[in-house]
Order: sequence, then structure tokens, then C-alpha cells
Amino acid sequence: MLSSSLNTMKTSLLLCLATLIAAPLALAADKAVDYPKATPLVTFVLPDTWVVDLDDEGLMATPTKDDDSVIVELSELEAGLDSLEAALKEAKETVSEFKNMKYDEIEKGQKDGLGIAILNAEGEDDNGKAFINLVLLAKPGAKNWILLSCISSKEGSEKQGAAIGAMIGSIKAK
Repeated sequence: MLSSSLNTMKTSLLLCLATLIAAPLALAADKAVDYPKATPLVTFVLPDTWVVDLDDEGLMATPTKDDDSVIVELSELEAGLDSLEAALKEAKETVSEFKNMKYDEIEKGQKDGLGIAILNAEGEDDNGKAFINLVLLAKPGAKNWILLSCISSKEGSEKQGAAIGAMIGSIKAK
């Protein structure tokens, strides 16, 4: 009986040790992404396996080259930091191809040097139901709002939900 308890304890300790060793490796598998390319204003973290296309026009990221079940885009809006209403209107225009849009209440706050306004929505396109996160970012001293939009299918949301949440949670001023 005592031998069985000791084996169980040894197994538990080995699993705990393996978890402690693997945790930093899992964090190292993430990559920091800065936006915009020329003079970064914000930074966030994506899983290392995600494909990122960053140019002067904006940023687009997907889980893999062939998986567009989640699309993350960053772009600078025309709306100045003095007008959240204009930024919200412009952000909604970026998803105008979706039908039957249902918007949640806007959430506002501050995070790591940024003003943040989050507008979550659900809509439909030719592929079915879509989950949409419109995250408006305001860095003090910047000229315009930055829009981070995350659009995912039901399957993409289920499969990549943790990565999406971690990405949004990692956003901070550069």
C-alpha cells in the first residue's frame, strides 16, 4: 500500500516538474508582432505557427497558410483620436459585407498604455455564422485610432478561442 502511494507521488512530482519545464517553452513558442511596421505603436502576441503578413497598408494573420477560419487584421483608421463615434462607424463599415449583424454593448477601458474600446458582434456571410471582435486602440500621442478586427467562423472560434483571447489580452502600447 505504501509502495503504491510512493509511486503515485513520484508520478505526480514528475508530471509537475515536466509542466514547470514545459511552461517556459510554450511561452517561447509565441511571437511578438509590432504594428505598424515603420514606427510601431502597439504590440501583441500570436502563436508561433500563425502566418503574419505585415506591410505598409496593415497586418493580416491567420492560424496557418491554408486555414482562414480566423482572420486577424490591424489597420489605421481615418478617424482621429478625438472621435470614438467616427472610429466606431468606420470600424462597422469594415464588416459591412456581413448580414444580420447583432452588436453587443461597447466595452471601454485602458490597458497597458492604450485606450481600448471593444465592440463584439455576430453576423453571417456565405460561409455561415461569424464571430466578430472589433478592438479600437488609442495610443496617446498617435494621430488616429487603430482597428484590430478578429473574424472567426464557429469552428475557428472553437479551435482558436484561447489563442484569440491571449492575443487580445496581450495588446499593449509600444
